[in-house]
Amino acid sequence: MATSPELVVDMIENQSRLRGAIDTGLRDLFGGAISGVVSIVYCVSYAAFIFSGPLAPSLGYGIAATFISTTIGASVVALRSSVPFTIAGPDSPTSVVTATLVAAFVAWLVANGATDHVLEPTLLLMALSSMLVGILLCGLGLARAGRAIRFVPYPVIGGFLGATGWLMVSGASQVITDMRLAVANIHALLGPASLSKLAAAAAIAVSLYFGLRRFGNPLVLLGLILAGIAAAHLAFFATGISITEAQAAGWLFKPEAAVALTLPWNFDELSRFPWPALSHLAGDIIAMMFVTVMSVLLNMTGIELETRYEADLERELKAVGSANLLSASLGGYVTCSSLSRTTLNYEVGGRGRLSGLTVAAISGLVLAAGSGFLAYVPKFVLGGLLLYSGLYLLYRWLLDSWRYLSYVEYMSLAGIALIIVEWGFIAGVLIGIVAGLATFALSVSRVHAIKFSFDGSEYHSSLDRRPDELALLAEYGCEIQGMFLHSYLFFGSANRLHQHVKALLAKQKCRFLLSLESTHPRHLASRRSSRSPTSAARGSYSRVSRATWKTSSVPPSFFPTSLWRPISTPPLNHVRTRLSRRTKRMTATRAPCANGLPKRLAVRRMLTS
Repeated sequence: MATSPELVVDMIENQSRLRGAIDTGLRDLFGGAISGVVSIVYCVSYAAFIFSGPLAPSLGYGIAATFISTTIGASVVALRSSVPFTIAGPDSPTSVVTATLVAAFVAWLVANGATDHVLEPTLLLMALSSMLVGILLCGLGLARAGRAIRFVPYPVIGGFLGATGWLMVSGASQVITDMRLAVANIHALLGPASLSKLAAAAAIAVSLYFGLRRFGNPLVLLGLILAGIAAAHLAFFATGISITEAQAAGWLFKPEAAVALTLPWNFDELSRFPWPALSHLAGDIIAMMFVTVMSVLLNMTGIELETRYEADLERELKAVGSANLLSASLGGYVTCSSLSRTTLNYEVGGRGRLSGLTVAAISGLVLAAGSGFLAYVPKFVLGGLLLYSGLYLLYRWLLDSWRYLSYVEYMSLAGIALIIVEWGFIAGVLIGIVAGLATFALSVSRVHAIKFSFDGSEYHSSLDRRPDELALLAEYGCEIQGMFLHSYLFFGSANRLHQHVKALLAKQKCRFLLSLESTHPRHLASRRSSRSPTSAARGSYSRVSRATWKTSSVPPSFFPTSLWRPISTPPLNHVRTRLSRRTKRMTATRAPCANGLPKRLAVRRMLTS
């Protein structure tokens, strides 16, 4: 049977498409597998960070809640994100705030004598905070208000992330030695046992720094973590330390029993939950909501820069919000898009949604397998990863930003970081926003509102005049003083303008004062009244940009246009000027006046815009 050429071409094209689809799918699977393994490392370290201190015996529940969040976050974001290869899950900033919230809640329970019922309310609180974060993100996405968060002052963001780095370093110390970095714990931290563990974690952090800096490949992180685990077990074997002895000495995590998670949203738990504690934790919950929104913004911006792929921020907010709502319903906690894991997936070839679904599948398998593997993971390896992440945030936002910021902005950033560490996120963010607004107002008020000044003898209109009129202008032109205004008029700039006018009147005989403001031509018809510099000096606010002139009072007859503001006392004859785009002529309208001049003047514009 003969085969037509068209059929052969179609078969070749179909085979080519099939090979391309298989190749793309394999790259997505490989990228998702690598990102999934890295996600396991991060998730275990975040769980150990959050479930430390009094919650350390319940680490198995923390592992399960973390992988629930990763499974749901990775799958929902992979299906709904505007960037198809985005990888989502618990991230460093959100995990730090979650750990702060959990620590404050546990401290409140201990202070109120509820030491026998800590785990279940904590899991419910984490799910409740995830639900609130999801509602906020979905609301911002539906209202298309995501761009508004870009107006948060840079020192606030930098100070917040710098403080997050310090809290992560302190949390790394607690994971490694069961003690946070505090003045009261200095003597214990400098003991031989704690110091050797901290030195091992520092070696992991230094290896991560130089390895990632030297090779620039995110796969180096996974290799170094696995190498650190292998080196620890080789050291135990060489020194004759058994697994049980290493666990007893605090080098390894203690074995976790199998946990059976139940949904936190049941009547018994809701009835026993200490609802009065929410008023005490309101600041930390609001901080978590703010942190998650900022993390989504910063991470998606970083993904855009790294991959040159444009993202829809509103869609990302809705995707991450939906993931948090579903995670909360199943007992997880806050999740968001991850910059590091998404970049890793992109660099190893992942371009489709199958990568995120692969990460979700791997996390689901780990969740089903249980947390028994944790007994063989050295604490200092996960603590070294947290230490590296915290020190990186400290360097990037508290040290490296010195090169890009002014002295005032950098001091604001450092002050915000110190306030957050000492008094919490809400105090630091609120004080930071107020300081940012004050800094902005101060910097803008230093801009001189007068672009240039002139008088009537040196700045003429384009109208052709008779010799006698030119002689009058040369003789009396200095009595016409003009200023071209620009930028913003408020606070210090308006007061400086007012003082400049007063000084000008004190030293110069001035009969007419001309102020040139600007606005866009389409706004000219909507302007119904003029505003003087004195009104601006009393606190009014004005944006000046393109060619309209306002004046009052009636000029002498040899001045063929009314483009001046009087310095005389009331009553004033107000004049409005409007510029026609087509005729390029300016029409000045004024009230009747005593000198008998006509009510309307049609004049050529004196200056080109």
